[in-house]
Amino acid sequence: MEMKNKTFNKLLNIDDDDKKIIEMIEKNPDITHSDIAKEIEKSQPAVGARIIKLERKNLLAKQVGFNIKKVDIKVSIVFISTKDVDSIVEKIKDCPFINHAFKISGEFNLLCFIAATDLQIIERLVDLCFRKDPNVINVKTNIIIESIHDFVLPIDFQIENFDIYSTNCGPNCTLGTNVSKFKFSKAEEENEANENKK
Repeated sequence: MEMKNKTFNKLLNIDDDDKKIIEMIEKNPDITHSDIAKEIEKSQPAVGARIIKLERKNLLAKQVGFNIKKVDIKVSIVFISTKDVDSIVEKIKDCPFINHAFKISGEFNLLCFIAATDLQIIERLVDLCFRKDPNVINVKTNIIIESIHDFVLPIDFQIENFDIYSTNCGPNCTLGTNVSKFKFSKAEEENEANENKK
């Protein structure tokens, strides 16, 4: 008996008009509902309803961030091999310096995107977060030289406050609490001192 591959239509419960809408928005995110309506020969309200349905199915989503094809920010793809991937995921899930993270199969079981203003910061973050973790077996870091396609990454501007001489990456870092953290401003240092007195 011949096995048939699942189509996107069946897998995602969409039709050809939905696919056309997705394709048109992918090519031009600013396209109007009326332009889509003309192309698929539907009314403008029908197109609007379909777009809402596709958004609810997570088939149309907006990602705010910087386009690595067009912005000169250093981006590293970090492959991590761990004994227990879930413990590393728990550690990094709220980290402002990890732009994206994926569990993967193969020799490495975790892949992370880290962006920063220079490579020294990326190297220091990789050292702190991964290489010094006893649960990590191996780490491989690759720097993106050029993006062939548009690729948007979110960025947390806390990265600007990162102190490469610190032993952790920030106020909410899971690496420890009794170590130096961000370089705080004078006002923040005074607030922290006052909080410690209470």
